[in-house]
Amino acid sequence: MVSGQRVVGNVRLWCWGVILLFSFTACVDTSDSSPNVLFRDEFVAGQTGAWVLEGDAVGRTSILNEQLLIEIGEPNTLQFATLEDPIFTDFDLSVEARLLEGDRRSSYGLLFRMQDTEQFYRFEITADGLFIVERRNADGSWTRLVDDWTPSAAINQGLAVTNQLRVITVGPTFSFYVNGNLLHTVQDNQYRSGAIGLDAGTFGQGGLRVAFDNVVVQRIGG
Repeated sequence: MVSGQRVVGNVRLWCWGVILLFSFTACVDTSDSSPNVLFRDEFVAGQTGAWVLEGDAVGRTSILNEQLLIEIGEPNTLQFATLEDPIFTDFDLSVEARLLEGDRRSSYGLLFRMQDTEQFYRFEITADGLFIVERRNADGSWTRLVDDWTPSAAINQGLAVTNQLRVITVGPTFSFYVNGNLLHTVQDNQYRSGAIGLDAGTFGQGGLRVAFDNVVVQRIGG
């Protein structure tokens, strides 16, 4: 079972802690005019995917007003919701996301090819215009697939502005986009398939709220 998880630790080197979770499961309407759509979620009541949601005073994930919300009350915390099913190999994944409240240096983004709660790839942006791509390893370490947090003019900065994040995976090749602009392409063959997730993280301060909408997974070329 792949699930959501809270991570507490340093801004650069995270220390992990697992908490008990519950899941929200419903029927998903994946019908679309395009036969290439593998999964779609607009977070409409009664049509939402099998996202694992959890929460307490430190942080929570929830579905409200046709959005998936991540709220974090504490600094140095990573919170995410995982789609338990289906598992994807090669795909074109996109989502719309907005930082509603919090420090613009906080991050939000996508997890993909998740093996479990501690092994996955992570594509993250901040509301002050930076991005990162990382691999979380089984031994608890992180491998950066870019040198560091990298600035990009393609990222819409500030609160309550929408950014579309997109990841295309073809075998070991991953391409990362924001708002239709290619940011980075890497190759890594550690994880060949897995679940997807939505995440947000705080650094120096809490009080973070991020909203996600319009998750779409398509076949390559869809």
